[in-house]
Amino acid sequence: MSEALEAANHSGVEETQVIEQEQVTTEEPTNEGQDSPPQEEPRGIKVKYNKEERFVPEDEVPNWVQKGLNYDKVSEKAQQAERYQQMLDRTAKFYGFENHEDYMAALEQAEMDKRIQEEAEKLGVDEEVIRNHLQPLNQKVSEYERQLNELKEAEALRQVENQLASMEKDAEKFPEFAKYKNDVINIAATRGYTLEDAYKIATYEERVNNARLQAHQEAVRNLQKNADSATGSLGMDSPEHPGGYDAMTPAERKAFRENNRRRI
Repeated sequence: MSEALEAANHSGVEETQVIEQEQVTTEEPTNEGQDSPPQEEPRGIKVKYNKEERFVPEDEVPNWVQKGLNYDKVSEKAQQAERYQQMLDRTAKFYGFENHEDYMAALEQAEMDKRIQEEAEKLGVDEEVIRNHLQPLNQKVSEYERQLNELKEAEALRQVENQLASMEKDAEKFPEFAKYKNDVINIAATRGYTLEDAYKIATYEERVNNARLQAHQEAVRNLQKNADSATGSLGMDSPEHPGGYDAMTPAERKAFRENNRRRI
């Protein structure tokens, strides 16, 4: 019986070993046909943005650098403004004010009091006279001057608009004015010329070209006229053309004109 038990135990051990071996064998991965090239790690840098770490690809690094520079500038200005705020608050509290707004209001009032004092000393009157009479009067005068300047500007604008409209209607004196209107206004506004002078400047090149064209056309007409007036002597110069200039071919007419031009 012990031999049978031993044989059974021995058989169980062998079976267990076989199962474990099979498990190991099945768990081993098969590399046949599954080889793949190693993936290249993305290139870039890690940055902290809004207290968070982010990965920035290499091609986006310049944009992030620019953002960082702009942020640094804005941050620097904000820090400067905060320092100025703190300095104003310290100054205000030093002089007994709750905040810098009250301090600035008091400073403006002190400057006004000083101007009133200087004006009173200059005129030899009491400061109350300045406060009650001259100061309100000066304010009214300043307001009147502002309104007067606005009226003058409006009147000047109206006159310019009327002159532009008049020049645009006067086609004989200002031909094709609409074509040069914007240039005329620009020249007058930027260089201080009158509208008429600005028109002359704006149209100078075209007027010169037109004058050259007219001169050329006039010269051609004169040559033609001289050629026509010389047809009476054609019989002597060219007996082969008894019909005169009208009987010539175009080429002969051109040669005849050239000949008469040299004589002139």
